[in-house]
Formats: sequence, C-alpha cells, structure tokens
Amino acid sequence: MCGIFGFAGFEEEGLLAKMARTMKHRGPDGEGFYEQPGFSMGMVRLSIIDLSGGWQPIYNEDRSCAIILNGEIYNYKELRIELEALGHRFSTHSDTETILHGYEQWGIEGVLAKLNGMFAFCLRDERRKEYFIARDRAGQKPLYWHRAHGRLLFASEAKSLLQSQHVSATPNVAAIDAYLGLRNVPEPQTMFEGIEKLRAAHYLHGKADGSISIKRYWDIVLSDGKHYRSDDEYYEELKSLWDDAVTLCMRSDVPVGAYLSGGVDSSLVVADMMRHSSNVNTYSIGFGSPQDETKDAAETARFLGTNHHEIICEAHDFNLLRKIVWHMDRPVGDALIIAFYKLAEGASKDLKVVLGGEGADEIFAGYSFQKVISKVEGFRRKFGGFAVSHLAANAFAATPHALLNKFFEFPADLGSQGKKRVVEFLRNYPRRDAMKNFVALRTLWSQDDRRSIYNSDKFKHLATEAWIPPVRDTSGPFLDQLLKLQFDEWLQDWALIRQDKNTMAHSLEYRLPFLDHRLIELAFRMPPHLKVRGNEDKWIERKLADEAFAKMPRNKPGHRPKIPFFLPLDFFFEHPEFKALVADTLSETQLKKRGYFDPARVRWLIGKMETREFVYLKQVMSLVILELWHRVFVDGEGA
Repeated sequence: MCGIFGFAGFEEEGLLAKMARTMKHRGPDGEGFYEQPGFSMGMVRLSIIDLSGGWQPIYNEDRSCAIILNGEIYNYKELRIELEALGHRFSTHSDTETILHGYEQWGIEGVLAKLNGMFAFCLRDERRKEYFIARDRAGQKPLYWHRAHGRLLFASEAKSLLQSQHVSATPNVAAIDAYLGLRNVPEPQTMFEGIEKLRAAHYLHGKADGSISIKRYWDIVLSDGKHYRSDDEYYEELKSLWDDAVTLCMRSDVPVGAYLSGGVDSSLVVADMMRHSSNVNTYSIGFGSPQDETKDAAETARFLGTNHHEIICEAHDFNLLRKIVWHMDRPVGDALIIAFYKLAEGASKDLKVVLGGEGADEIFAGYSFQKVISKVEGFRRKFGGFAVSHLAANAFAATPHALLNKFFEFPADLGSQGKKRVVEFLRNYPRRDAMKNFVALRTLWSQDDRRSIYNSDKFKHLATEAWIPPVRDTSGPFLDQLLKLQFDEWLQDWALIRQDKNTMAHSLEYRLPFLDHRLIELAFRMPPHLKVRGNEDKWIERKLADEAFAKMPRNKPGHRPKIPFFLPLDFFFEHPEFKALVADTLSETQLKKRGYFDPARVRWLIGKMETREFVYLKQVMSLVILELWHRVFVDGEGA
C-alpha cells in the first residue's frame, strides 16, 4: 500500500519530491523515484508485504520495465508460482513484482485479467517508451490525472497534482450541480477543473508519440436468465468462494484487524477471519445517540471472541472537518466522513491493515432504495405508468409521513421533505430511465431545489439532469440492472472514496473481501430471488451468516433490524461546535464572496434545521462541506 504519482511529456525540477511530501500520510515508511527523460514516477510506501524488500520502483530482470503500485495483489503467491514455472526470476517477495513479470508474459490486458486485488499502478516500458496506468475492477484505489499541452500528470490524490506549476486549483463550477444532486462528483470529473479520475476497471495507455488512449478491461455481465442453476449450487459456491476471499484479504506480513458494526456484512467478515486467527482486533464507531450500533457490535465481538474497541464521535469532532476535507481531495457532502476519520484514527493506533464489509450491499441488494425502485417498476409493468405517476403518487402524498415511517427504512424520520422527494420520484418515474430514477430517489436536492438555491441566472442554468449518465446495460433482470448502475457511480464515488481517503489519512490499509471480483461475478450470475425475497434483502448472504452464527443464542447479525449507518445530525445540530461551523461557513459575507448561492435562501434553509428533518440538516451540511473545500484548496488555506 502506498501513494503513487508521476508525470510525462515535460520536466519540472523537484516535482517528484513535492508530490511525495504531499502524500506522506499514505506511505510513511519510505519513498522511491524513477526518472528518465520525458517520464518520471514515484511512490511513498506503507510496508505491508515483504517488509525488508519490496521497495519500489521494482524492475524486471534487464531493468527495461519498472512499476509502482498502490494497493495489494492478493493472489500474488499463486501468480508467482505460475510465472516462475514459465522462467521468470524474482528479486523480491512482494506482490508488486508479479504484475511486472505478468506484463512481460501476458501483456497488459492479460495480466489485468489475472489480478485479484485492489490497485492503481503505473508500469513503464522503457524499450517501447510507453506506460500503462490502471485501476482495479471495483475502484477501491483512486487515481487522478491531468493532461494539457502534451503534459500528463497522475497521482493517488488530487492535491499531489497541484504541486506542479502547470496545475491550478480552479473550481469546476459545472460540477456543483452534480455535487448537490449526489453529494459527490461522479467519475470521471472532479471538483477541480482539468483534473479527472481514471475510471474503475480502466487502464490508460501512454504511447511513445505522446498520445494516450483509455480502455475498459473488465465489466459486469448481466445474466440472460436462461442458465440459472439450483439455489443450493449457488450457495455452496458462495460459501467456498467467500472463505477464499477472506483468506486472501488476510495475507499480510503485519497483523490484520477489522471494522465491526452491528450489521451482517462486517459480522460475516469477522466471523470468517476468526476461523483463521485467534487474535483479531475489531473496531466500531458510535455517536452516543439512540441510532448507535455499538451495543450490537459489542455483542457480536463477545460471541466471536475478538479484542474489541469502541470509538465515539462527539460534537467537538466537527472541528476536524477542514482537515478531513483536505484528505478527501473532494467535497463529499455527508458528515459521516467524520466517523470514518475517527474510526481509522482509532484502529491505526494498533494496526496497519483492517478488513471491512463494504460492497455487500452493492452485490446482494442491501439498500432500501433498490427494493423501492424494484417494487415501483413491478407495479408499473403490471398496471402502467399512469398508475405510478398518479394513483401511487397521490396515495403516497395523502398518507401522513409519520405513518410512512413505519413501513420504510430511512436513516431518520422521513419528514415532510423526505416525503416530498418520494412523491416527486413517483410522479416522474415513468418518464425517466433507471439511472435518473436512482438519482431522484436518493437525492437531497431536487432539480427545483437546486435551481432555487443558486444565486442568479449565472448559476441557475446549472440545475439540469444533463450530468446524469445514461444506462449502459438493460439486458438482464431489472434488479441486476440497478446493481450494475451502482458500480458505475455510487460504489466508487460514495462508498469507497470515503474509506480510502480516511484510512490512508492515518496510514491504514482497508481491504474489502466482498469486492473480490469473483464474488461480484458470482452475485450477478445468481437469480434475483437469491438477493431479495419479499422485504428481505441479501437473502443468500444472510443464509451464510445464519450458518456462521448458528451457535449464537440471540440477536444474530443476520436477523437484526437494518440500521442505516449515518451521523445523526439531529443529535448534534444544537451543539455550539456545529452551530459555529454553520455560522462561519454559511455567513452572508461568505456566501456573497463565493457567489454561488442565494444568501436569503440559505438563511431560510438554516432556519429550517430547527424542524430536525434530516433532509434540511443534510442539505446544510452539504453546503458547509462545499465551502470548506473551497477554503482548503481554492483559497489555499490548507488543512
């Protein structure tokens, strides 16, 4: 694990060293540089595998190829055996070197097809004057890049690119609307003008003539439904593959721990880890509020026999937001990033590696909005679009939101604004495609809301749906289509980026067994009823958990009520620290200075926080974090 960076097509004295210093938190154990005319790259290292060796860049036998890697290749031992049998000679015991010899043997697409892991790497072929930059299939490791006037720069973090005299921290104003709609900027754009992310499951090929091309090397294939096997066969395959995925993720030359919530995903990860180790440290995060999962997590830890630690977020932790935004590189408009930062901080005091449960909801349909959209689509197919946009929408509008709270899973009480979002979703459902409906159901800011918050006609035109990407695949079951959409946007830009940046802020590596690409492919080969049955999500995963926790006497993880993981702003918003943060970042003076938003409308929105409705609270927080991002990067105030 480390941070990587580099540039091609120009020279800039001292740039590699400056890029390294900016990402020292990702790799405090050392650094390494590769410098040739027209191409330079480097890395900062967090030593996890081959502690005494494995220093990067790593070279092939004749030093004609070199590589730097951020991440881990979990199946490196198997690949090494295969490559040594083919005559390749290794100089280290690291996982990184297997990519290099694999490239020599099979080419770039051939080696990418064989890798099991999380990674972003750059491989330089000096003979051909070419280089390849690639990201893993699920996008667990980030990679930012900038290209202009024949110059190309890349890095694990955007702030590293800003060290060059050729890259400026200019806000991408056109991305603000997407940010409000999603609370993040979807790939490949970022909030920096001219800086993009290399998409997950893609590689960039830099050629000798200075040209580049980008290509997808892996994609999810949706089933045609004609060749489903029996439920028992899928379960047995999942059971075997799951244990192998966890075992591979535990490969390390340093101790490995885990995050543990009260839910089924992380509980299943830790249960399998305990099959292979009797000494596992686990960590949970709490808020001292009624929405706390720490009690359930502690009960699971006691049953499994882990060394358990609880970390609590408190009101004064809102003072960390500026530093967190600096580490994030991007505005992610959710106060939950504080919890991820605190959790990583606590775990890093004991460990360099932790495992977690992210990815399960995306492959086994664990989110409530997946079930809602699937049910609405089934209703539309049976009764027609009019029944959804008029009959269902009117019925929903006429039902008190207090009653609706009893029938739906929300991170807090639905409230009048939450109810309004759902009614708007139903009214417009028939005219939108699946991606637009996916965005509409989970957005905090409707298009009308976004238009009303902008300051003038200069910005009101930004409120569109033009930034929502089209649906790429409608070939399989509708539920699987929804899940695939999440791999194109939600997973990388929402779930994973929050964890990578906050764990690496504390030199902590985060591994995710559920994102083993073999598990992903298996999940999409399964029929939908193994994922959702009636109101029960993640059905086959819960069956696996029932077996793992068969001897647990009560409150088994697979049967606990789902508690959405969120930071309870309604619990914190009256604390002085929170009020001071809002007053400072969203003052009339500051809003006029930035110019994007109407001060009177923002003042109205802040007043609506007194209702404690989660939509208003989260809208305010998204504006706060956007302003902090501008201060840290555009205004140059730093962390």
